[in-house]
Amino acid sequence: MSIITLTLIILLFFLVMLSAFLSGSETALTATSKPRIIAQVKKGSKRANFVLKILKNKDNVISSILLSNNLVNILASSLATAFLYDIFGVSGIFYATLMMTIILVIFAEVLPKTYSINRPNRTALRISPIIYYLNKILFPFVFFINLIVKSVVKKQEDDNKLSDLQSEEELQGIIDLYKTSNPDSEHEKDMLQSILELNDTTVEEVFTHRTNIYSIDSSLDIVDIINKINESRYTRIPFWKDNPENIVGLLNVRSLDIDLSNRDKSKEVIFDKITKPWFIPETSNLLEQLVEFKKRKEHLAFVVDEYGELLGIITLEDIIEEIVGEIVDEIDIPEDDFKKNNRGLIIINGEKNLRDLYKHFDLEPPESESSTIAGHIMDIAKKIPLFGETVKDNVFSYKVLSHSRKQISKIEINKIK
Repeated sequence: MSIITLTLIILLFFLVMLSAFLSGSETALTATSKPRIIAQVKKGSKRANFVLKILKNKDNVISSILLSNNLVNILASSLATAFLYDIFGVSGIFYATLMMTIILVIFAEVLPKTYSINRPNRTALRISPIIYYLNKILFPFVFFINLIVKSVVKKQEDDNKLSDLQSEEELQGIIDLYKTSNPDSEHEKDMLQSILELNDTTVEEVFTHRTNIYSIDSSLDIVDIINKINESRYTRIPFWKDNPENIVGLLNVRSLDIDLSNRDKSKEVIFDKITKPWFIPETSNLLEQLVEFKKRKEHLAFVVDEYGELLGIITLEDIIEEIVGEIVDEIDIPEDDFKKNNRGLIIINGEKNLRDLYKHFDLEPPESESSTIAGHIMDIAKKIPLFGETVKDNVFSYKVLSHSRKQISKIEINKIK
């Protein structure tokens, strides 16, 4: 074997290995997990910093890799063709094409990409410095290529809503695939899905209706106010003036330090601790509201409609319960609102939350303009049903047991599905 032949074989071997490296790099950088790389950066990994820089400029980096890979593959194929043409003549072109196709597909494409797809993060960390500097070297060529592409094909602006939807669908898919040996994994999966749903759930779907708000008339004398505070099991109590829907302030009971022997001063102390109410529109979604609660360092907000009429209240706990489920603290009285009686029926007040009923049975809440069960019944019936009348949706039948001229008071619920 001549030196030229040996040199050519070594060169071909080197080019195939280089092609394999570039193919594997492309797959690794495409499949690597950005959150895990960021976690590695926080731990001080220098290679992770290279990967993060590459991911921020992924389009150009991939173009550099593709350019390099094509140059290497074309060079290897050309050398093999020239070599075999000298030996076999025109037939050598066919042999070279067959041989290089098999070699490049197996050793420069399938094997490196299979390895990288199974170990994307590890591979990306290993190759990142080389790819980073390769992109720097080839930047002028890539820039020129992108310039030509942009002049031929006009890039359409991304639709932000579609992009967000795709991202959300990807996350939903990841959550559905989430499985661990931890027995709580199903609960964790539900929590993650609930977080994604916060952006699609409005305040009006989960707030506490105004008829269920415990509030105090600000015009009462100090003794009555103190008695009402002591009777309440709530830590935050709204104060109203003239009518219960005209909220003028919010009292945090924990901030009080009252001396009952000095009644005048006690009232002064109470009203000094009352803060201005915070009103929010019913159309706000829970994710926005959670961010606002954190930003304002508040725990309770009053929900109003487009005309400024009070609808109810929503608390930070209400939103957290949408994620983690029912929370019972030391002042709550644990009870099952939707407990069936011995006939398998649920007897409940009409102002109970519709979403809570469906979530109790692990069902997807229906699309309804009303947040309460009574409102949902009236939406279906298009009126206030009379005593004994039954209204059905797709899952439950609702029988009216008690009502007034304006509202439904008590309902008998039967699950039909």
